[in-house]
Amino acid sequence: MAERRSKFGNRFVALSERNYRNYFFGTAISNSGNWAHRVAQDWLILNLTDSAQLLGVVVAAQFLPGFFFSLHAGKLADKVNPKRALILCNLSAFAIAAILATLVLADQVVSAHVVLAALLLGITNAIDGPIRQSYYVTLVGEEKLPSALSLNSANINFGRLFGPALAGFVIDNLGIGEAFLFNSISYLLCALSLFSINPADYQYINNRRDGLPVRLRDGFSYVFAQKRLFYSIFAVSFLAMWGQDMQFTSALMAKQVFQGSASGFGLMGSAIAAGAIVGALSFARHKTLPSIDLLTKRSFYMAGIWLAASIAPNYWLYLVALFGCGYFSMGVNISGNGGIRRYATPDFYGRAWGIYIFAWQTMIALGGIALGFLADLISPRGAIAFGASMAVMMSLFLRARFRTPE
Repeated sequence: MAERRSKFGNRFVALSERNYRNYFFGTAISNSGNWAHRVAQDWLILNLTDSAQLLGVVVAAQFLPGFFFSLHAGKLADKVNPKRALILCNLSAFAIAAILATLVLADQVVSAHVVLAALLLGITNAIDGPIRQSYYVTLVGEEKLPSALSLNSANINFGRLFGPALAGFVIDNLGIGEAFLFNSISYLLCALSLFSINPADYQYINNRRDGLPVRLRDGFSYVFAQKRLFYSIFAVSFLAMWGQDMQFTSALMAKQVFQGSASGFGLMGSAIAAGAIVGALSFARHKTLPSIDLLTKRSFYMAGIWLAASIAPNYWLYLVALFGCGYFSMGVNISGNGGIRRYATPDFYGRAWGIYIFAWQTMIALGGIALGFLADLISPRGAIAFGASMAVMMSLFLRARFRTPE
């Protein structure tokens, strides 16, 4: 019994830090709003154009800024005041979402507005990501970092659980504009949670912010030299390119295969998130950070679930498959995220995260265009099956590359 309580406590030990606790609950609201925005954005562009390829362009616009901004954001993460930078990012995202909501509510929105808003939010996310990820060690310290890492993954996916379902309900009963409005408010609340953080209670101070030179090329040299770190980043980015979170292909399945409503599409996102939450919480009991061996195993499992989703004969079985996709996708993401914590030193966290987000968002942007093309050329089911085959190939490559366990 005592051992069971100890494992339970290990899962949530990061919440004992007041700073992390405040930020955790602030980002929980923002994550729900962000996923509501994603559902509303995808549903809006399909209503305006009914084009899988244009939906792919919107996805590319949202993630392509990672190619241009995340590397420099990773450098900034090791240099700037993270609290101030994150507040500025959230206030910028609040303004973008509020303007898009106003255009939709005024019935003045066109597809170009959706693409532009996705691009601008992509820029803020590309800058925010490396700073936010490296900020966790500042809030909780090294000892409680595994707990914070898993709780953060669960936090994101609680947002995925409630955000899409809420968006579907709001769209069907109020309208798309109201879903965007909810997201704008959630960014504002997240900024307020950041204001409440007390720097005097920081658990780790990155000395790189004390005037020492921080060079981007040093970050690249470091990541390439650490082979397990490099391949952890590359593998997760490659898998994300081919539809790892299933959000893009689920929009096409909901509208074109199952002829469903916005609520049905939102429920798909919630099914993915429910599986991801179970995956995140099941991992949170571990005291050690995951290895690339674990990443390899989970990518194999994920490939099988992707394939099952591609042949699901009806909507409800597709939901069951999406739950499994969420579970094993979270295993892959946590293993990839943990690779940075396991294989990088704290002074390089920011730049390693910048390179990670650079690769991840660039590959998703390219994947959005490629999957949109495949869905139009073959079918949404064919696009999912192709993604499953890519996961198998990556798993085999990692197994061959790292035959010797650590």
